[in-house]
Order: sequence, then structure tokens, then C-alpha cells
Amino acid sequence: MDKPLANRLESRAVFLRTSAVDVVVLALTAPFLLAAGWAPRSLSLAALALLAVPFVVRRGRTGRFARPMALNWPVTVLGLVFLPAAMLLSPAPWAVSWPRAATLAWSIVLFYAVANWPARPRVHRHGRQATRLSGPTWGFLALGGVVAVLAPLVMRSVDKLFFLPQTGWLATRLGWQHALPTNEVAGVLTLFIPFTVALAAAAWWTQRRRLLAALAPLTLLLLAALALTQSRTGLMASAVGALLALLLGARPRRKTLVIGLGAVALILAAVALSPLREWFVFAGANSWQSVIGPRLGIWGQALDGIRDHPVWGMGLGAFGLLARLIYPLVPVAQSAVIEDAHNLYLQTTLDFGILGGLLLLLLLGVAVWSGWGLARARPPRALSRLWAAGLVGALVAHALYSLTDAVALGALGGVALWYVFGLIMSSTTTRTERAVEPFQRWSPLVIGVAGLMLLSALMMTARPVNRAGQLAGAVALNTSQSAATAAATAGPLTAARCRAGWYEGLLWHAAGDMARRSAVWAELLACATDYTGYMAVLAGDDAALARRAVDVQPDNPAGYFWLAALSAPDEAIGLYRQGLALAPGDGRRWLALAELLDGRDEDAALDAYLQACLHGDPGANGCARAAAIVAARGDLETAIRYYRLSNWSEARAMADELERQLDP
Repeated sequence: MDKPLANRLESRAVFLRTSAVDVVVLALTAPFLLAAGWAPRSLSLAALALLAVPFVVRRGRTGRFARPMALNWPVTVLGLVFLPAAMLLSPAPWAVSWPRAATLAWSIVLFYAVANWPARPRVHRHGRQATRLSGPTWGFLALGGVVAVLAPLVMRSVDKLFFLPQTGWLATRLGWQHALPTNEVAGVLTLFIPFTVALAAAAWWTQRRRLLAALAPLTLLLLAALALTQSRTGLMASAVGALLALLLGARPRRKTLVIGLGAVALILAAVALSPLREWFVFAGANSWQSVIGPRLGIWGQALDGIRDHPVWGMGLGAFGLLARLIYPLVPVAQSAVIEDAHNLYLQTTLDFGILGGLLLLLLLGVAVWSGWGLARARPPRALSRLWAAGLVGALVAHALYSLTDAVALGALGGVALWYVFGLIMSSTTTRTERAVEPFQRWSPLVIGVAGLMLLSALMMTARPVNRAGQLAGAVALNTSQSAATAAATAGPLTAARCRAGWYEGLLWHAAGDMARRSAVWAELLACATDYTGYMAVLAGDDAALARRAVDVQPDNPAGYFWLAALSAPDEAIGLYRQGLALAPGDGRRWLALAELLDGRDEDAALDAYLQACLHGDPGANGCARAAAIVAARGDLETAIRYYRLSNWSEARAMADELERQLDP
């Protein structure tokens, strides 16, 4: 007998009424909160207030705001503490943070609606109960179908593994300039694919033909949409999540498991040793630097943002707009706005602070643990077991995807993650009638007070830099504000904490007062090394400041590279060599050194080109130019080897041509 997954509630009739309130409120508020950037603010605020109605109704009818479950406190803290703080402390609360705050608030209410949904098991005439997919489950599958159909029509066309210009057809017709980012679409799909694969397998194993007939086309649609995104991380994460869901749901024998995993290992080894590996990893890129380099730069910016704003973050959704302005890697005119930190954990920490990032890890950990327990409590290959296993696989897939990309908690695509949380919590149970010891009654209060004291201490320590960053961010996002006034306000903050000088200098830079900017940054160089590379971008023509960076920070390669770009060739060569002795893995600077040496010292230039080749081959120039030098010397075999080190198609073609010349 396969009993249904069910939450233990007092009265089905009561919860039918409360669930109806949930549905009505979510439906009425969705247009104003999920599209808060376009809706009138007054209507959006009214819709936000309306979200409290289901909790009031539930409290009046059951005595509780929500049924007892493990995620109650983490979600409540996120919604009532971190979300308002991230909104209020944002440098652009209404223009930037409000749409994400509204979407996240609606998502949290959706979570509670799904988690509190009443179980309605199907009972046969003989009294036997059978597993039945609930209304929220069918709603989640329907949402997946909508995503699978719309995603290829509204996401960007990309040319990675292949090129399909018809992708994004609807977005083009609607006049969307950028359409939806494909990697974000892939992240949403990771939450559906393992779940539908697991349910389809359960329908096959339990011979439920109608269910299989509904799930098989949906699974194929989702897989096709994921393939069109061409997200390598999304594809691999979905495969891992689906495999985990099937293993947990089927609970195969040890021998079968070993054989299956061995077959998977052999397939992966065959792909790794074949040309498919480079095709999949590089996906049209010419060098390793172009594959991983952009993400490394963004992650560095994100870590700097977390260091400067550890308590409450940079403001909900603000990092993507501020990164190129506050932590520039290249001149602003040559940069583009990014969507997020390309890592969900970093992005959440930037949105809500370090404690907010830890809260996300807690939510994921508790949900996976609860889903795992639900699956293990059911018979192998039962629909209820595969249901729970599919949700676990979906969360694991999304967690893996989130290491290199992000669907931010306040983004529209983030709604699906809260739906999965709600589905898992809807089938968990918590003992509520047990006696509560006095220490158990007081311990949450003690922990809460201790947490508030720690948070207050951290806020006082971080305030000068955090406040200066807010001032600089507000001016960067709202040019109508006076940069000079904000810089004057930031002055005392710099006196209190030297690192705040980075933001004071940014404000003087925005005000056009370069003398004050340089004076503030000259003092900053004596107390912080983390901003020197960013100074080199914004004050690239300030030779005096660059020389001070070299004098004050002799162990920081950024100063040597900065000054080298402003110096005569002979001095620049020495400066690049000093900097590369401290940072030997910087392929871009090896290439710059090689270009200076080319025509002066061919052997030294060859060595520098090879170093650039071996450290990411930026621009796909190092390997090819090293090969050209040795080819001109007549060493064709070495030239072929160097050409083969490059992923540039032209370099590979040159290697083929030289091999033909060597053939007798």
C-alpha cells in the first residue's frame, strides 16, 4: 500500500477555504508585484499590503499564521528583516530594488500558499489510499510547460554550441532590445527537468499510462528548451540532478548501481578524450581566458562588494548596475551592464549581506534534507518517492548551476525556487503537541538577542565604508544628485575608516575634482591594496599616483602594471617584469610585455608569448605568435606544437598547413 504524502492539519474544510484565499490573493496581486517596474507604485504598494490577508485569515481560522514546518523561521526572517533592510539601504530603492523586493515578497507568499495546501488523498471503494498528485504539483508542472514554450521565443539568440537565429523570435517582435538572458532561463529549467524526469520514470514503472502521456511531452519540451539555451552549466547540472533523482527514487541494488555508474564514467571518459570535450568547453571561444576570464573578473568584483558591505549588502539588485562603476575592470565606455554576480550565493550575499547569504544556504540545506527524508520513507519506484526525489534532484541541480550563474531571489525566474520549497514543505510534518521545557521556550529569545547584539556590533564596525559606498552608489545611479555634496559627507567617514576613501575619491571623480580625488586616493594607497587596480582604470593617466602606488605598495603587482602603461618602452619592460614576478599567472600582462619585447629581444619575446599562451592565451595571440616566431626560424615541428596549443581555428589551420609541408 502506497500512502500519499500528506500534511497533518486539523480540518480539510477549513484549509480549503484558506487555500482559496491564497489563490485569489496571489492572482490579484501578481500583475502589480511581478511587474512592479511597470505598474503604478500606488497599486503595487496596495498589492503588497494585500499579501497579508492570507496570513490573517489563516491565523483567525487555525490559530497559526502557517502550519509548523522547518522553514518557517528562516523564511520569516528573510521576509520581515532582510528584505525591508535591503530595500531601505539600497542606493536606488525605488528605481532598482523595488521590483525585486515586490517579486520576492510575492514569491514568499506563494511558498506559504503551497506549503499550507490541504492534502486530498484518493480513496478506493475498499478503503485503500493511493498516491495522487496534488493541485500545486500540477500547477508547478503547468508552469514548467509555460516556461518550456515561451523561453525559446523570448530569450536571446546565442552562438555557442550551435546557432539558431529563430531563437528569441517573440522578443524581436515585441521590440525587446536584449531579450531574456539564456543562462538565467537555463537556471529556471534546472528546477523543472529533474522533477519531470523523475515523475515520468515513476509513471513508467507504475504503469500509469495517462500520467506518462502527460509527462513525456512536457519532459521533451523542457529538454529542448534547455538545449536551446546552450548553457553548459545548466545542461550538466540538470543531468546530475535527474540522475540523483532516479537513483534516490529507484534505490537500485549495489551491483546495478556500480554497473550504471561505471557506464556513466566510461561515457564521460570517452567524451573527455574526444573532440567533443573542446567543443563543449570552449563553445566557440578562442581561448581559455575568454571562457573563464569574464567570470573571474565578476567574482572578484563581487567579493570586493561583500567585503565593503558585509552586513546588509550593496542593496537589492544594485550590484549588476554598480559593478562597472564602483569596481571598474576596464574603462566604463568599454564595459557593459551585467545582470548579476554569476553566482547565486555571491549575489544573495551582495543583496542581503553575509547573514543573508548564510540564510540562503540554510534554506537550501533544510529543503534538501527534508526532501531526502520524504523520499527514503516511501517504497522504491513509488510515485510518492519519485515525487520527493525529483524535488531533491531539482534543488541539487539548481544549487550546482548557481555556482557559475544566478537566478537572483528577487528575479522573476526565482519564483520557481520558492515553489519547490513550498512543495517539499507541504508534505513534511512537525510535532506540535509535545511539552515544551522552559529552556526550550527561552532559548530562541536568547539566541535572537545574542544575534541582534552581534549584528549591531558588525554594523558599527562596517558603517563608515558601507555608508560611503551607499553615497557613491546613489550618485552613480542618480546623476541628478550632487557628487560634491556627497563627497563632503563622505569625508568624515574616510577619517573614521581609511577604506572609505575609495568611495570619497569616486565621488570627487564624479564631481570632476581630480586633484581632491588623487589626494584622497594617495592616502588610501597607504592603508589598502584592494583598490589599486581599479584606480588604474579610472586614473589611468595619473603618473604621480601610479608612482606612489609602486612606492607605497612594493608587493602589489597592480601598481607596476599601472605605471608600465604610462612609461616609455624600456622602463615599461622592467615594470612589467617586476609585476609579473609577483603575479606570474597574468596572461594579459605577459602578452603586453611580449609586444614590447617583439623587435627588441626575440628570445625574450618568444618566452613572454609562451607564458601568455600557457596562462589563458588572452585574445588567442600568445600561442599563435610564439608559433610564428619559431616557424620563421625554420623549426616547423615546434611551431606545429605551439599552434596546437591554441584554440583559435586559424592557428589550428596553420598547424595543418605546416604538417602538409612536412609530409614527404
